[in-house]
Amino acid sequence: MRGGFIEKPMKAYFRNDLEEPQLIDEYSVKIQVKISGICGSEVHAYHGKHAWRVPPLVSGHEFSGVVVALGSAVTTCKIGDRVTAEPQYGCGHCELCASGAYNLCEDKKILGATYWSGSFGEFVVVPERCVIRLQDTVSFDAGALIEPLAVGMHAVRSNRVGEGDTIAVIGCGTIGLGVILSALSQGVKTIIGIDVFDFNLMKAKEMGASHVYNSLTVDVARTIMDLTGGRGVDVTFLAFGNAACMVQAAEITKRGGTISEIAVMGNDVAAPFGLIQVKELRVIGSNMYTGDDFKAVIEALASGRIRTEGFITKRFPIEEMSAAMRFADQRPEPLVKVVLEF
Repeated sequence: MRGGFIEKPMKAYFRNDLEEPQLIDEYSVKIQVKISGICGSEVHAYHGKHAWRVPPLVSGHEFSGVVVALGSAVTTCKIGDRVTAEPQYGCGHCELCASGAYNLCEDKKILGATYWSGSFGEFVVVPERCVIRLQDTVSFDAGALIEPLAVGMHAVRSNRVGEGDTIAVIGCGTIGLGVILSALSQGVKTIIGIDVFDFNLMKAKEMGASHVYNSLTVDVARTIMDLTGGRGVDVTFLAFGNAACMVQAAEITKRGGTISEIAVMGNDVAAPFGLIQVKELRVIGSNMYTGDDFKAVIEALASGRIRTEGFITKRFPIEEMSAAMRFADQRPEPLVKVVLEF
């Protein structure tokens, strides 16, 4: 099988002799990958610093493709269907799985981890329950973006934001842009993008943010308080996180408001507990997504409520895996999403 292989930290390259995954039971679906995104988690794997994406492995989990083989009991898709797949599944037996919150299952399995060959390979095999069909109007490019967009959609839907709400997004990279697009699809009109890179803010504006501020050059807290008449925003989404971002989020969020924490931060990051207590803020974690979030993104893409033009900023054929990983890691030019093409 053709694919991109991470052999060890800082060594990734193309191979045409990788073991091709096969159907493992009657409920398995085999998909030929057309497009695969490179996520920050795969860059961490490239550095040997990811908990479950540990080299040597074929990683990758943001993808779209075509069904090429089915287990005998599969009924929800057919050979030739254009699909993506939710790259996780829970144990199916615990309290969380029973409640539908399988994204929180302690024993969930994740595509592109050491134990499950991912979408940097030309073929992936997934359980039927993970497969999600693409509508005819959703391209393979857009299909490969559904996974990162679903991260933002999960946070937006969990916090029930909609028309009439004012939100802020701290960090306007891939996940922050996904929050912006998802919020727009839910009717939010006042969306404030905050970042320290002008390229990210330009992208946020292109994708529908009503206001954008560079926190290196603007007093963001004062500006947002002026904008909202001293009230603050209803929900602040942390798509990038450190101690300074936590303080900023607490400053700009209204009394009784919510901070949605999506970013991956260490347990040693400080938080402004004084502001959180005095303003009675709710700080709520947001972990990945569920199939309902995938479906919400697909419906918004198909209806035109989410548009992804400009999201993919660099493409590499899978044969250039080494160059693609170096580019995603070193970022020699501004980028949002790097993809591999088969």
